[in-house]
Amino acid sequence: MPLAQRKLQRVGNSTGVVLPAEILAESGLYRGAEVLVHAEKGRVTLTLVDPEFDDLCAIAQGVIADHPNALKKLGE
Repeated sequence: MPLAQRKLQRVGNSTGVVLPAEILAESGLYRGAEVLVHAEKGRVTLTLVDPEFDDLCAIAQGVIADHPNALKKLGE
Protein backbone atom coordinates (compact mmCIF):
# COMPACT_ATOMS: atom_id res chain seq x y z
CA MET A 1 0.00 0.00 0.00
CA PRO A 2 1.55 3.32 -1.02
CA LEU A 3 1.98 6.02 1.60
CA ALA A 4 1.98 9.74 0.92
CA GLN A 5 2.52 12.56 3.37
CA ARG A 6 0.54 15.66 2.48
CA LYS A 7 -0.37 18.96 4.13
CA LEU A 8 -3.96 20.03 4.65
CA GLN A 9 -4.73 23.04 2.46
CA ARG A 10 -7.30 25.80 2.60
CA VAL A 11 -10.01 25.38 -0.06
CA GLY A 12 -12.37 28.34 0.26
CA ASN A 13 -13.79 28.16 3.79
CA SER A 14 -12.95 24.44 4.02
CA THR A 15 -9.82 22.32 4.21
CA GLY A 16 -8.72 19.70 1.69
CA VAL A 17 -5.88 17.41 0.79
CA VAL A 18 -4.62 16.50 -2.69
CA LEU A 19 -4.41 12.74 -3.21
CA PRO A 20 -1.73 11.41 -5.57
CA ALA A 21 -2.72 9.22 -8.53
CA GLU A 22 -1.07 6.14 -6.97
CA ILE A 23 -3.22 6.42 -3.83
CA LEU A 24 -6.38 6.81 -5.92
CA ALA A 25 -5.48 3.86 -8.12
CA GLU A 26 -4.67 1.59 -5.16
CA SER A 27 -7.88 2.54 -3.34
CA GLY A 28 -10.22 2.26 -6.31
CA LEU A 29 -11.27 5.89 -5.81
CA TYR A 30 -11.38 8.29 -8.73
CA ARG A 31 -11.86 11.99 -9.35
CA GLY A 32 -15.56 12.84 -9.07
CA ALA A 33 -16.41 9.69 -7.08
CA GLU A 34 -18.96 9.97 -4.31
CA VAL A 35 -17.48 8.93 -0.96
CA LEU A 36 -18.61 8.50 2.62
CA VAL A 37 -16.41 10.39 5.08
CA HIS A 38 -15.90 8.89 8.54
CA ALA A 39 -13.88 10.70 11.20
CA GLU A 40 -12.43 9.51 14.48
CA LYS A 41 -9.60 10.83 16.60
CA GLY A 42 -6.56 11.36 14.37
CA ARG A 43 -8.07 9.58 11.36
CA VAL A 44 -10.38 10.27 8.42
CA THR A 45 -11.58 7.39 6.24
CA LEU A 46 -13.02 7.75 2.74
CA THR A 47 -15.21 4.92 1.45
CA LEU A 48 -16.44 4.72 -2.12
CA VAL A 49 -20.25 4.86 -2.26
CA ASP A 50 -21.64 1.73 -3.90
CA PRO A 51 -25.32 2.30 -4.77
CA GLU A 52 -25.90 -1.44 -5.43
CA PHE A 53 -24.57 -2.34 -1.98
CA ASP A 54 -26.66 0.43 -0.40
CA ASP A 55 -29.78 -0.95 -2.14
CA LEU A 56 -29.05 -4.45 -0.82
CA CYS A 57 -28.56 -3.07 2.71
CA ALA A 58 -31.92 -1.30 2.50
CA ILE A 59 -33.60 -4.55 1.43
CA ALA A 60 -31.91 -6.43 4.29
CA GLN A 61 -33.00 -3.81 6.81
CA GLY A 62 -36.58 -4.17 5.57
CA VAL A 63 -36.46 -7.95 6.00
CA ILE A 64 -35.01 -7.55 9.51
CA ALA A 65 -37.75 -5.05 10.43
CA ASP A 66 -40.50 -7.29 8.99
CA HIS A 67 -39.31 -10.57 10.55
CA PRO A 68 -37.44 -9.89 13.81
CA ASN A 69 -38.80 -12.98 15.63
CA ALA A 70 -37.91 -15.38 12.83
CA LEU A 71 -34.40 -13.97 12.61
CA LYS A 72 -34.00 -14.18 16.39
CA LYS A 73 -34.98 -17.88 16.26
CA LEU A 74 -32.52 -18.51 13.45
CA GLY A 75 -29.78 -16.88 15.52
CA GLU A 76 -30.33 -19.24 18.44
